[in-house]
Amino acid sequence: MFATIEPVEVFPSTATVLFINNVNVQPGTSASYQWWLQSAERANLTTGTINLTGDAYAAWGTDDDYLYTYTAAQLGLTIIEIVPDAPPAPPAMVEPPPPVITEPPLHDGAPHAPVVDDTAAPVAPSVADSEEPK
Repeated sequence: MFATIEPVEVFPSTATVLFINNVNVQPGTSASYQWWLQSAERANLTTGTINLTGDAYAAWGTDDDYLYTYTAAQLGLTIIEIVPDAPPAPPAMVEPPPPVITEPPLHDGAPHAPVVDDTAAPVAPSVADSEEPK
């Protein structure tokens, strides 16, 4: 998650992104976290730490957008949009391999072999066919 912000000059560039990370919570009492102002190219320009205690901690509840709005208010920034984490990329579309075609097994499980009929005897030419005409 990050927030896009109205551009603000931060030496040596312009910050357009507010990023929050390393949130440490003491349940029921306080929290602390780091913030970064980043350029559009996501280069870190400046950073700091914020501690949430008392009413500020109680107002957080379960809405993590609050950390961005609270931080922006503390730093005098204007949020344009809070952007949730990008959804994971869908798996690449890959053509399935062509099916493998195999001969079905014979009844005994052996693969088919070419059938050759060698039971028929070759036909011998007849004597009449071999005689020369008269």
